[in-house]
Amino acid sequence: MEKKINAMLYLIKIDFSLIQKTMKNNSDCCLNFIKLIKDYKIPILGTFNTILKRIHEGSKPENELMKIITPSNDFNQYLKFLLINNFDYRCEIDDFKESSLENNFRIYLREIQSKISIIFFIGIFFPIGLCFLILFQILNLVILIILIPFFLYFLNLLCRKFVKRHTYLMGILKEYSSSEKKKFNEFLLFLNSFAINLKNNISPETAFLKTYEQNKNLFVVLKSTIKNQIFSLLNFKLSFHDMIQFFKLELKSIRYNVILDAIEKFIGENANYSSEKIFEIINIVHKHQKLEKKLDIIIKGEKFKIFFFIFLLPLLIGAISGMLPFFLLITRNSTSIGSIISIDHNNLINIYYIFTIFLVFISSISITSSNFLKIINFQKKVLVIFISNLIFILTFLISFINILNFI
Repeated sequence: MEKKINAMLYLIKIDFSLIQKTMKNNSDCCLNFIKLIKDYKIPILGTFNTILKRIHEGSKPENELMKIITPSNDFNQYLKFLLINNFDYRCEIDDFKESSLENNFRIYLREIQSKISIIFFIGIFFPIGLCFLILFQILNLVILIILIPFFLYFLNLLCRKFVKRHTYLMGILKEYSSSEKKKFNEFLLFLNSFAINLKNNISPETAFLKTYEQNKNLFVVLKSTIKNQIFSLLNFKLSFHDMIQFFKLELKSIRYNVILDAIEKFIGENANYSSEKIFEIINIVHKHQKLEKKLDIIIKGEKFKIFFFIFLLPLLIGAISGMLPFFLLITRNSTSIGSIISIDHNNLINIYYIFTIFLVFISSISITSSNFLKIINFQKKVLVIFISNLIFILTFLISFINILNFI
């Protein structure tokens, strides 16, 4: 709940500064702030509905707001600041302090390398540890098979907790594919050009059309989406509101929806000043993207290490696991007479046991490789996992055949 409130607080601050700028009567600022929060439908909506009801019953808005304590410290501080200044403070984007979301992301950046190292350690030493546990006959087949889904769950859990981007920052994408990044950058380009055109005191519809004409050669991912809206607009099939709604449906993302809803709201409040507020949103997004670039640098730094381990691990595990059945055979069937060791060759190697060992280790290597590749957001995971497994299979067979010939 706190993160959702903090995420929307950026837009609330910008929106309220627009209201302050356009209002003729400053005495209504407090009431307008309450109505503004009600429009944003954040988790504290119920509280503000209750306040609005009490105001209609005769309560003073300022007194009601003073009683509010929300789950978000950022929101509480902002509200307190407005109350102290009688809602007359003209909040500019440069005056915004770093939010708790941004602070948390900076902490995440400082911790991520250590967390990735933990994942490396578990991902690499789990299969190696299995080798030794099997060698010393500590594990039987049943426990060995049970450990694989546990390993899958545990490593996935670590990746989700340690590496996954749990952020509500507007400028940082959860889906980190190159196409999604390109789509988001094109969206920002569109907004920037749209705001510039709005600044020339033209209608939103005209600004939308001009934006497309000026940048149509730069749009790749969004070209068809914007073109469809332009076609409908030119044929008088859609109003600006309808166009925004269809635009949101095409983009299919809460992040885009929130920004587009805010922009539509700004334009509805005051089209002349809305361009400034769109620029402020873009500035916030760019600020967040700078944080994201720092994360990119860290992740790229781990890429070589990840590929090194992905291809080293199957070589190591394949060589050891290929010899395990024979080590176990020797351990179980050998009798020591002085310095002479004799092996009962009549006790054949259990094919089922060999297959189980092979299956367990190829599964653990696949799990490790998959989770390692998630860390660097690698797109062609199937190909790399296939190559890694192929290396394991070849190494396992070579090791198995060599030890078989030796015996």
